[in-house]
Amino acid sequence: RISGRSYQTSLAISEREPGKGCQINIYERRFRMQIKEMLINAGKNGAAAGAFNILNYTTARAVIEAADSCGCPVILQTSVSTVKSLGLEALGGMLNQLKGLSAQPVVVHLDHCRDQELARRCLDGFWDSVMIDGSHLPMEENIEFTKEIADYAHKLGKEVEGELGVIAGVEDDIHNEKGTGVAVKDCLFYIEQTGIDIFAPAIGTAHGIYHGAPVIRYDLVEQLRGATDVPIVVHGGSGLSEDVFRKLIECGASKINISTAVKQSYLKGMREFCGINNPLEVDAAIKQEVKQAVQEHINIFSMGR
Repeated sequence: RISGRSYQTSLAISEREPGKGCQINIYERRFRMQIKEMLINAGKNGAAAGAFNILNYTTARAVIEAADSCGCPVILQTSVSTVKSLGLEALGGMLNQLKGLSAQPVVVHLDHCRDQELARRCLDGFWDSVMIDGSHLPMEENIEFTKEIADYAHKLGKEVEGELGVIAGVEDDIHNEKGTGVAVKDCLFYIEQTGIDIFAPAIGTAHGIYHGAPVIRYDLVEQLRGATDVPIVVHGGSGLSEDVFRKLIECGASKINISTAVKQSYLKGMREFCGINNPLEVDAAIKQEVKQAVQEHINIFSMGR
C-alpha cells in the first residue's frame, strides 16, 4: 500500500510563538481536526464528509447550522474567486469565528487553486488545508508544482489536496470541455512523489450542471482505496443521485464536493423572497434554503454512520 504523509490528530497553532508560522486560531482552544483525519474517520464509518463551497456569511452560517443539525463534521470550502472577492483576511477571519460557533469539527479548505502564492497566504492564515491544482500540467510538472505547496503546508502542520487527470466542466475560472482519465499506477506514483494528504482523481464526474448521466470510474475509486491510505475526493458532486453517492462512498470516496447545489439554493431563495421589504428577513430565508440543501446532502453522505 502507498502511504501518504502521516497526520497529527492535534496540533495547536496557538502554542507557536507569536509571529511564527500561522495566525492564532481561536478554534484551536476547543479542538482541531485535520482534513485527512476527518475523512479517515468518515470512511471507517461508511460515510463521507461534505465539502460545501460557500459564497459569503449567509452560506457559511447555513453550512455550519446544517452540520450541527445533522451532528456531522463538515468542510467549509472556498473558491479562489470568493477569496479574492471578499478579501483573504476578512474571509478567513469570518470563517474562523464561525468555526467557533459549531459543536462539530469544521475544516476550512481552499478549492482549485493554481496560484501558489495565494495558496501559501491561505495556509499562513486561517485555512486548514488547500487544494493545489496542477492537473493542467504534464505529470512531472504537476508533481513538482504540488509538492512545493505540500512541503510548505506540512511545515505549518496543515494539509494539501492534489488532483490528477482533468475534470470536465467549469469551476471558477477553470474551464475544461472534456475530462481525461487516469491510470491507477499513475495515481499511486503521484501520491507517493507529492506527499499529498488527500487525492482527487478524475473519475468521470464534472463541475457544474450535468447534461446527461456521467460515466463514473467506480473501479478506480475502489482500486485506490485498496492501494493507499490517502483519502479519495470526488469533485463535481452537485446533481449526482443518492444511489451514485452511496456507491461512490461504498467504493471508498470520503470527501464529496458540492458547489453548484449551494449556488442554486442561494439563488432560489433570492428569487422567492426578493419581495420581502426587510433585508434581514430575506437573508434568513435564503440561509434556510441553503441549510436545507446542505442538510439533504449531509444526510446522504452520513447514512453509513
